[in-house]
Amino acid sequence: MENEKKPLWEEIVDFTKSKNKLAVALIALGLIGLVLPILPGLLLIAVGIYLLKPEWVDKIKELFK
Repeated sequence: MENEKKPLWEEIVDFTKSKNKLAVALIALGLIGLVLPILPGLLLIAVGIYLLKPEWVDKIKELFK
């Protein structure tokens, strides 16, 4: 019975959970990257924030205009 397809809403919830986990991991790596010169810290933090809160990116863009 594992071949049964999940409803769309369950797939959306699963995707959202995995996206949030990825975003938190990227932010954590970014914080480590601020100390270690090998990792691009600010880039990882920016991508993690974009995954968590895309609307914040629009506000930041407006600040720099």
